[in-house]
Amino acid sequence: MSLEITSLLTSGQLARLIPTVADSKKEERATSTLLASFMVVPSFAMSVLSDAGASIGKRSRITCYTEVVFKSPDKGKGPRPDGLIVINNGSKVWTALIESKIGSSELTNEQVEEYLSLAKQFKINAVITISNQFATTPTHHPLTIAKSKTRSVELYHFSWLSLKSKAVLLTGSKGIDDPEQAYILSELVRYLDHDSSGITVFNKMPTLWKELCSSVQNGVTLNKNSDYVAESVSGWHQLLRHLTLNLSMAIGQPVDISLTRQREKDADFNFSEDCAYLAKESSLKAEFNIPNAASKLIFSADILRKVINISMKLEAPKDKSRATASINWLTRQLKTSSHENLSIRAFWPKRIPETMASLDVVLENPAALIPPNVSELPTYLEVVRVVDLGARFKGAKTFIEDVSVQFPKFYHDAGQILTKWVAQAPKIKEKEIKEPSIPTLFSDTPSLVQTENIDSSLEDNINNESQTEHKD
Repeated sequence: MSLEITSLLTSGQLARLIPTVADSKKEERATSTLLASFMVVPSFAMSVLSDAGASIGKRSRITCYTEVVFKSPDKGKGPRPDGLIVINNGSKVWTALIESKIGSSELTNEQVEEYLSLAKQFKINAVITISNQFATTPTHHPLTIAKSKTRSVELYHFSWLSLKSKAVLLTGSKGIDDPEQAYILSELVRYLDHDSSGITVFNKMPTLWKELCSSVQNGVTLNKNSDYVAESVSGWHQLLRHLTLNLSMAIGQPVDISLTRQREKDADFNFSEDCAYLAKESSLKAEFNIPNAASKLIFSADILRKVINISMKLEAPKDKSRATASINWLTRQLKTSSHENLSIRAFWPKRIPETMASLDVVLENPAALIPPNVSELPTYLEVVRVVDLGARFKGAKTFIEDVSVQFPKFYHDAGQILTKWVAQAPKIKEKEIKEPSIPTLFSDTPSLVQTENIDSSLEDNINNESQTEHKD
């Protein structure tokens, strides 16, 4: 820790991998173990803290402290953040305060804003909050914080599950060469997996979710500024993050939510856009980026119909002569997968309406997707799974339970199998190749064949004259 930072504290201790705290202090234990892992496993610290604006290189020195207490001007006890991270990069120092919650405890605006003010006072770069609450990205905080508080201090949020996910991806991809570091990180994962750690998963929608569903199904016009719309969208964003983290750990690759540049940069805009979409469409929708997948995975919840839709939309082949050949190109990929609730939707050029039929029907008769009197090829083909949740849709817990099963199931049954169409490389056309004639240097110069004929005639003439002289 730099002397400048040290001089601002009245107390604080190095983060310990095995902290000696009371069993009841789960929050302190989890925070200390996490921060100690940052110091011991730099690649893990880089994976997490780079998302919070920290620059970490091979020569960086990471020091983490817990239970830090800053000096107070009135000589009383100052604020007491759960942790402090200091990263030294030569002459440059990056610092962050840590505030963490465990179990069902949630962050509060008052406490977070107090630490933002503290960070501003002591010129600390960032405040990082950690809890079981989810955020779409680290820059999208689960709390609505006054913008005046974040003008000079950055604010980031990580869920405990997102930290566990990063650790799992690093250990699973064998991204750590040092066996001792790999062991420590695997132990951190084991600890976060245990019930006693206080780390929980997202398991229910907000309280007002049921009221929202009832209002939509009773024909009530939604207001994008209403409490149950805002609360439900907040829960939806946590659900999306929960799904990406679980799928990331399942496939060993980072999955993320697909956002426009404006949505990614502005959490308030992202939130308001989803509120407006929910009020207008009575549904919620998101797209996911999966490494090397054939396309984005689209997930939506139709509140009016009480169904969830999961799909992947692929560009149809353009090198086929018949529409049935394009359709067969897709269905051949799905022959051995589970066909439960899977359907194929075809999109057509011009103003031809889209068509849809179950996968079983299309496998038997690909022409079932082709509208009457249409000879054009489809432009896109989409694999869709529609799941009717019925009464379970409006249940705060049952909705999460069903979605958590169906989302990875669709990827297992279809997403991981599908490959996108790639145009074949052009081939050389088969033509009769003629040997080129040998060019002459001058137009009046005889060719090689002509020269040979002349030489042969001269030789014959000489022989004839010689024979005549001999007779004479």
